[in-house]
Amino acid sequence: MPRKIPILQIDAFTSQPFGGNPAGVVLDARGLRDEEMQAIAKEMNLAETAFLTPAEKGGDYRLRWFTPGVEVTFCGHATVATGHAMHEAGMFRATRIVFETLGGSLGLARSGETFWLEPEPRRVTEYREPIDNILHALAIPRGELASWGPPALTPERDLLIPCASLDTLRHSRSTTELGAIGTALGFRGFALVTMETIEPTSKTHSRFYAPHVGVPEDPVTGSMHAALAEYLRSLGLAPTPFIAEQGDLMGRPGRLEIDPVGPRVGGRAVTVLRGELVL
Repeated sequence: MPRKIPILQIDAFTSQPFGGNPAGVVLDARGLRDEEMQAIAKEMNLAETAFLTPAEKGGDYRLRWFTPGVEVTFCGHATVATGHAMHEAGMFRATRIVFETLGGSLGLARSGETFWLEPEPRRVTEYREPIDNILHALAIPRGELASWGPPALTPERDLLIPCASLDTLRHSRSTTELGAIGTALGFRGFALVTMETIEPTSKTHSRFYAPHVGVPEDPVTGSMHAALAEYLRSLGLAPTPFIAEQGDLMGRPGRLEIDPVGPRVGGRAVTVLRGELVL
């Protein structure tokens, strides 16, 4: 007999449909095999699809995330989307819950309509290897790197590349060449960050490319911003909470609330689709 799997599509880090970053959410993934979760994520063809199951090691729930190509250790926007879905379903009964994930324990707190990611402290390290081939693949001239910070590597192995201007990000690109470099170096993705923003009240604007894991460009990347908060704090550039922008340059504007202490990354979400997968 065919199985029917309820699934949601939720736009995270936005309060408007068709903004932010869309994620698939399966609130009851009991009985799904790993290969079925991966196939569902490929079918949804979103940056990540989240799968919720009962806890196994003392948390409140177990949460897993799959891109169209691989399982990942930490995904921010799909966690915010899961929290939103749980709240709508009456499953988010406390002000904070803890997920068991492939990357360790992950807290998610709710304050009104905002969901706050509370990951373990993120240790970001300066990346001292040559990046000329990476810049070439991104179509970024070396002269357009920013002077306020060096390239750095996050715990998820995202390469943070500080850029001088919003125009640098606007003319960057995601390519198969970039994906081949990411695979060879064992990177999850490439994050371009500038201090020039679209809205004057924001502090940063970012783009995120990961073509080698099935994500040519991620509209809004919560996990990367958790590391970016620590990176900016370590440089003395983010002593207080701020707003981060991402997604505008691909027509899906998203906004993240960043608290460098912790760090914590907050955002809202909106449900845009409810349906059933027939397996």
